[in-house]
Amino acid sequence: MRAIGRTAALAALAGAAAVGGLLALSHGATGTIMAPSAPLIARTNFDPPAAAFGDRIDATITIEIDRRRARPQTLRLSYDLAPLQPIGPTRTSRVMSSDVELMTIAVPVACITDACLAARGVAQLRLAPVKASIATAAGVRRVSAAWPSLAVRDRVRTADVNASQPPVEADASPLPPTYRVSPAALATILDVVAALLGFSAVALAAWELELARRRRGAPEAALVRAIRLARSAQALPGPERRRALELLARALGRSELRSDATRLAWSEPTPEPAELELLVAAIEREETL
Repeated sequence: MRAIGRTAALAALAGAAAVGGLLALSHGATGTIMAPSAPLIARTNFDPPAAAFGDRIDATITIEIDRRRARPQTLRLSYDLAPLQPIGPTRTSRVMSSDVELMTIAVPVACITDACLAARGVAQLRLAPVKASIATAAGVRRVSAAWPSLAVRDRVRTADVNASQPPVEADASPLPPTYRVSPAALATILDVVAALLGFSAVALAAWELELARRRRGAPEAALVRAIRLARSAQALPGPERRRALELLARALGRSELRSDATRLAWSEPTPEPAELELLVAAIEREETL
């Protein structure tokens, strides 16, 4: 049992050490979180500390504030990275632990000016120091942090230029394509447009068929009304029978019986009711056939 207890104690100590190591590593990624020796501390560094002409470099400013002795909201920071040129957005992060606030400002830069060229192949750059100030109980605290020297080397050496066969590197692979509209999005839009056009074509065809049906049905309905009026006019005076026969002639359209209806409508003497009935019966037989 004692052996098991010792083993458990050793395992617990090892776990605590591992956790402590992970915490130390995570804190080391952004800076210490121990109480600073002054109300305001500023540090600077380049990552990587040396680079070639045109390489990306992260210029990082680390600010430590003791919140017990300074007011973080009054922090003022000024810096000038010339001759380095920013090539991306500035990233700012804040970490607070107890009474300590840690602020990190990282600016992606590159050296692409004449100041980055040197006669002997390596240029040593010195940037203007970072200046910071903050209000404390004793007044305004001002600090400055100098940038480390940045070595920038040329990409082409004199020996390479003077060589009979200069070492030339080239990449002939095409650049990845870019699109104003994503191909997948464009395909979806075209599919939707095609579906809408298909539905529109079906709707238009159905509408045309309905119009054709109505056009076919209109003369038929007119003829039915004319036949009904002609039968009703058999009991009416002669002028009414003539008007009924004229309406029947117009409703017949291109039928062969149209001329018979027109002739009977204006014949002398006035058409008899029996003549109307004979004509109506002939029309009904023709329409049935």
